[in-house]
Amino acid sequence: MHSRRMTRPPVLSVLILAVFGMTITISSLSLSSHHQQRRRNNVPINSSSRSNVPTVFSQQQNQQRQQIVGETTSSSSTSTTRIMTLSATGVGGSGEVGGGKGEIEKRVLDTEAIVKYVAAITIQMVLFKGFFTGIDVLLSTFDIQQTQIPFAVNFIFFFVFSLKSRIFNPLSNERPQRDTKEIKDKTNNNTEEEGVSSSSSLPARKMPEWTPPGITFPIVWILLIAPLRAASSALLVSSGNIDYASTTILTLMFHLSIGDTWNTINNVERRYGTSCVGVLCVWLSAAFAAYSYGQVEDPALAGKLLSLPLIWLTIASSLIIRTWQLNPNPDTGQKELLLPTKPASQEGSITKLVWFEKEE
Repeated sequence: MHSRRMTRPPVLSVLILAVFGMTITISSLSLSSHHQQRRRNNVPINSSSRSNVPTVFSQQQNQQRQQIVGETTSSSSTSTTRIMTLSATGVGGSGEVGGGKGEIEKRVLDTEAIVKYVAAITIQMVLFKGFFTGIDVLLSTFDIQQTQIPFAVNFIFFFVFSLKSRIFNPLSNERPQRDTKEIKDKTNNNTEEEGVSSSSSLPARKMPEWTPPGITFPIVWILLIAPLRAASSALLVSSGNIDYASTTILTLMFHLSIGDTWNTINNVERRYGTSCVGVLCVWLSAAFAAYSYGQVEDPALAGKLLSLPLIWLTIASSLIIRTWQLNPNPDTGQKELLLPTKPASQEGSITKLVWFEKEE
């Protein structure tokens, strides 16, 4: 059997640097958002700036205001509430709030979604454990030593597993298009309208100016992240010191399970606030997997290799947090909450375990 050591200075150094960089990035983004909010609060509203408007323009406003009052007296109470809401929020032009829904509906915690996220990760981990245990049983049954399996075979196996782990996840795990960063609408073949997402009626996702080109993401994942995961895992199992279904290997599978669930939250459901919590869990699970790999003394290189993806995950986490800040709720104008929510009148949740439920 293999021996373990308590600390791995090189691995811990990378983890500490990554945590430091991520902390600095989040702090700077939060400070930037705070300053922007203060600037918005300092902008004079219409009611306080009317004294500076020329008299002719003020008369025109009075005429328009009288016309609106006349219309509202003959309309329903719902229309009156809508106009009052528009006056308070400074919204104009469309005459409606939230895309024609009138009053802003109260949102409540989507507990069903939280339960399904946990259930999806649990189901995926059970399947991983069963799958790898089956491999160990087969090798034992046919008296095949892990050291007899070529490193290249293990590398290809874990490489494919890193890219296709979502086949074990019961949630919808479609991947976004590189150019639009959105899920392609299977029911609508029409060209996407400017400023509107093709996957829903929500506004198109605003991305930070420093977002890498779309082609960067598949290059990073296919040529860097997946090979590093595959090489580190292949090193462990090829040495014969770690079984396929060992706790060490399963820490990486746990990271993949969280990542697959996060993909549903961020790309399919577009819950930007919850996505920030999810990407933090992705980062922490990756750090834990790298630490676990680093505790295996032979081969010592495995933990070092698996710690390198944390650099990219730190950058990606900063991108997700900034995206959350740039995409407020279209109805309220406020940033999305960190926990999943839904309209109070909505029955059920948009989160679906597609293996057991029919997608709407």
